[in-house]
Amino acid sequence: MTLLSKRLQAVYQMVDKHTRVADIGSDHAYLPVELLEEKMADYAIAGEVAPGPMSRSKEDVEKFGLSDKIDVRLGDGLAVIKANDLIDTVVIAGMGGILIQSILTRATSEQLSNVKTLVLQPNIGEPLVRHWLVENNFAIVDEDIVEEDHHVYEIIKAQKVTAPVVLNEAEFLMGPILMQKKTPTFIAKWQHKLNGYHKAVANMKHAKKIDQEKIDVMNQYIKYIEEII
Repeated sequence: MTLLSKRLQAVYQMVDKHTRVADIGSDHAYLPVELLEEKMADYAIAGEVAPGPMSRSKEDVEKFGLSDKIDVRLGDGLAVIKANDLIDTVVIAGMGGILIQSILTRATSEQLSNVKTLVLQPNIGEPLVRHWLVENNFAIVDEDIVEEDHHVYEIIKAQKVTAPVVLNEAEFLMGPILMQKKTPTFIAKWQHKLNGYHKAVANMKHAKKIDQEKIDVMNQYIKYIEEII
């Protein structure tokens, strides 16, 4: 693993072997290059929304002699995917949860027609991503959490299912599989959040106008976190 940051290495680990991958917002095509170099993926699309990043990704793909196996395309979100690409895995990493949710919501049935697996790495707003997955019949099959440059990143792997998917509020907030794994990074993240919520509740109780609804939500989060960690 030469090109990948710790965060992208964790994303790489979630991609199944012999897949056809679309990496949306590819950033130099580092992930597709690594997947093809290591013979993890058979084919990849590196999607970029702006011409500058697209040309940089193209240069990197050409440098590694992978132009026949990695297609660098310009387009908004999943618009870079056509049905005959037979893309079965979509990666969206390094964006906010609101943007990831928006990209997935705007995707057409044609663009998602062959997609069985989603590997998503929101920088923030992870519960929004989990809500979209549940509402669109994707079951979370794996999760990871890594710290890099003083920021904690969660990676969510989900697969298309036919049966309804159900998560409780704590699982939406903290991640159903992360809650089971309880890694030191997970514990540290939620201990930090717990301290923040306690302080926020104390401050809100001393406000001139008390927002009881917000306090109740925070107290519910505190309860979830304390039960898990």
